[in-house]
Amino acid sequence: MAIAPKEIETYYDVLDIERSASQPEIKQAFRRLAKRYHPDTNRTEGPAAAKKLKKVIAAYRVLSNERERARYDVLMQASPTFQEEARRSEARTLKEYAQEMLGDLLAGRGRRALNLHDQLCARGDFTLRNHLDVKDYLDCIFLLAEQCERANRFREAAALYEELYEKEKEPPRQRYFFDEVKARIKKLYSRKLPRDARSAAEEIGCYERILKFELDKSEKAFILKKIAEVHCRVGDEGRAKEIFSEALKLKPGLKGTATIRENLGMENA
Repeated sequence: MAIAPKEIETYYDVLDIERSASQPEIKQAFRRLAKRYHPDTNRTEGPAAAKKLKKVIAAYRVLSNERERARYDVLMQASPTFQEEARRSEARTLKEYAQEMLGDLLAGRGRRALNLHDQLCARGDFTLRNHLDVKDYLDCIFLLAEQCERANRFREAAALYEELYEKEKEPPRQRYFFDEVKARIKKLYSRKLPRDARSAAEEIGCYERILKFELDKSEKAFILKKIAEVHCRVGDEGRAKEIFSEALKLKPGLKGTATIRENLGMENA
């Protein structure tokens, strides 16, 4: 939901859309409202419906034109009335929006909640934990991280899970999500984030982050193998052999090693 004083009706309010709405969303909203208020389909409201239809048409004419929309956004935000209402309601609305975000997440409206979170974070001075009590804050962070995963925003998901993980390490250590979050962090850094890594160093950094957790021998051997594979891929065979040998010491029967053994000339290792 767009963060704007409710006392001021903008063209976005008229079309009942977010300020980040795409052109297809704007067109869809216009068609829906035009059908609702058109005289042929709305004979009960009469003049009131006709008046609403004029406002819908006016809003659509501006917002469907990118140049006019950009100009409108600038003028709207520069309005003294808009700014004054925003200043007067700011302290109140930040907490309300944080609570609204949590409500949306709990009700299954994840995309709407994530959009609101993006807008709040764009302010530069918004911190969720300042506007929710501890339990609600933990719930909100966990559900936001889940929504980021669904949206393939894996870096943001990992950052949120890590924020939650660090918070639950603090006293009194209630640890509502601790073990689950640790498992999700490990999954993101071992499977999702390496695929999006922009360099070999960044990919290795993902795997090394997992090594900071307590792992059993099989898990550690698997991660070391993945690191060795990256070194092998970029031509650092010496480092690859060193790390791969360490993996084999931990788990001699480690699976999925045929290719790296061949590439490193370690078929009999």
